[in-house]
Amino acid sequence: MRRLATFGLTAFIALFLVSAAQAAIIAQFTGTTPSGSNTVYNYNLVFSTQGGDRLESGSGTINPGAVGSADFITLYDVGSQGVNGNLIGAAAGAGWSASIQNPGIDASQTSPIDDVLLANVTFKYEGPAITTDTIFGGFGITVKNNDGTTLKQFTGQFTDNVGPEIGTKVSEIGRVAVPAGVSIPEPGAIVLGVFAVMGLMGRRRGIR
Repeated sequence: MRRLATFGLTAFIALFLVSAAQAAIIAQFTGTTPSGSNTVYNYNLVFSTQGGDRLESGSGTINPGAVGSADFITLYDVGSQGVNGNLIGAAAGAGWSASIQNPGIDASQTSPIDDVLLANVTFKYEGPAITTDTIFGGFGITVKNNDGTTLKQFTGQFTDNVGPEIGTKVSEIGRVAVPAGVSIPEPGAIVLGVFAVMGLMGRRRGIR
């Protein structure tokens, strides 16, 4: 029985490693560097062609799941842009651009955990189509303080480069270390909350 259990565990680990090895575009946290009083959280984007994939900029527009759209990767809940928030900005490596938004941008057919009070960073590929394994460096997320990291999700899109599905988009989801932060509501959200409470109070008075 012990041999069978050991074999089952070994097979499971091997299957997991094979699946992980076929991941096409992942974010890799590489450490922090100081930037004045701020801290930069540094990343590589690792692209693997083991599954017969490519990266492409396509139309230059992100349209998750649409053939010919730009490939990208989104890191979720990297910090807050609200009042007293910790997020300063994001920088992309060569051949990529960075944008900040909350919520989204999600790769097609993925359901990431996304705190709407925290910002996400999307890195969009803007270079020529590539079909070789590549490690892209120079990505950073700058925050006001260094409170350590927390594990959050990422989603990515790349392009199938072989077989009858060539040109179609492939989606991916995983986890990566991002700056630890707190959910700080945007001013607009605070105002809406106040109005909601006032409305509820008024409704209760009406019931009486």
